[in-house]
Amino acid sequence: AALFFFVVLAVTGASFPAKSFSAEGAAGSVPVQLNTIPIVDNLLAFKGKPVTVTLSSGQSITGIVKDTKNGILLLEKISQKEFYDAVILIDRINAVEARVREKL
Repeated sequence: AALFFFVVLAVTGASFPAKSFSAEGAAGSVPVQLNTIPIVDNLLAFKGKPVTVTLSSGQSITGIVKDTKNGILLLEKISQKEFYDAVILIDRINAVEARVREKL
C-alpha cells in the first residue's frame, strides 16, 4: 500500500491554537500534540518510527527516532547512510515530518 506523509510540527516559535490528533498507522495510534507540549515530547511519541526533521539551516535529515534527552535528538539509521546515526540539537529543528496514516 502506498504511504502518505504529513507535516506534523510547524516552525518553532509560531503560535497556533492548541490541537490534538492521533496518527494511525500499521503500529497503531501515535498521539500528536500541537502547541500544548514541547517538541521533545512529540518526538518521543515517534520513538522507534521514521521521521524527517528540517533544520533551521534548511537541511532535512530522515532517520528513526532513537531517543531525546537534554535538548538533543538521536536519529539512527539515517536515510542513504544506514550505518550512521545523527545527534541533533532540538532547538535547531524547524519542522518534523512523519508518516501518520496509510493511503486509503
